Amino acid sequence: MFISRLSVFIVPVIGAFSGILLSAMAMATQTSDNRMLAKTGDIIQVRLDELHPTQIAVGKLQIAGDLDEYTRKPEKLFAELCKVQGAGKLKQQTKFSSPEDPSSYRCSLPAGTDKSAMNTVDIGPGGKIYLTDGHHAFNSFWEASGGDISLSVLVGQNLSRDATGNPVTQAQFEQKMAELKHFLPIDAKGNAITFAQLPSSLGLKLFQDDPWRSMLYYLRGISYDKSDNNLDPKTGQPYPEVPFLEFYWGQLLNSKMNLAQYSLSELDGYINALKDAAKIMTELSPEQRVGDSGKSAAELGKLDKIHKKKLKKLSEPDSKLAKALAYQRSHQQ
Repeated sequence: MFISRLSVFIVPVIGAFSGILLSAMAMATQTSDNRMLAKTGDIIQVRLDELHPTQIAVGKLQIAGDLDEYTRKPEKLFAELCKVQGAGKLKQQTKFSSPEDPSSYRCSLPAGTDKSAMNTVDIGPGGKIYLTDGHHAFNSFWEASGGDISLSVLVGQNLSRDATGNPVTQAQFEQKMAELKHFLPIDAKGNAITFAQLPSSLGLKLFQDDPWRSMLYYLRGISYDKSDNNLDPKTGQPYPEVPFLEFYWGQLLNSKMNLAQYSLSELDGYINALKDAAKIMTELSPEQRVGDSGKSAAELGKLDKIHKKKLKKLSEPDSKLAKALAYQRSHQQ
């Protein structure tokens, strides 16, 4: 699409923890056989090029924003790598290490300490690893440095065997993924797809661009919020997380808006689209079903009113949205 490789570096800090220390040695001995024994909540080491996507589209403007940030502040890539591995914050950096070397950067905590910050995978037939959360972050890592990055991920479910302990077929696995809604069966235009049509690996050139998904990234905290901040008034507890939540919101907005009416490559036009989308979302009944999620607007984090201060901040010339749009324009092929 529009991305060039970045040269970014970090050096270890004595007394801190390697961001991928869970562990580099374990990575060398980890096989598909022992991955098939992994349980929900286990942490495993993977390389980016081992991961199988479970969606065909991403919001490429969101990823452009990440890559712009990595270019401006190279330490941001490593800070994000620490975060998604549940390893806390990044420590001191210099120019002598690379993200491909798991021993060359350090985080404040051992990987896996904060599981709530980690991305999830499901284990499929033969120990194949299917990414069920984090397609945007992991694609940004891929575009920044390639598929040779190793990192820790959290096992969501091991679906490699059936209830009797027998290995499942690929067809059985795909059916189960669809039942669990761990596979998004639509493309960027809302057309139905099969599991076989999914990208073979990470890498933006293999993914479609879903403009709704990017818009929902920027609307987070403005017209809806994700589960940590989205409390069920009946229990006072967060609603359960919903895989592909933003895509379901995108389905609803696609039925009520025509993006061709907006100049989405320009900041003013994009802000106008966000304002209209936010109005639609916040005015929904809490009980309204959203897209194909089977969930209500309340369960998907609908806010009662637009957070105007956050929306105004996005409209500023130096906002993260403005920078993402500028980066995307300058890197389009």
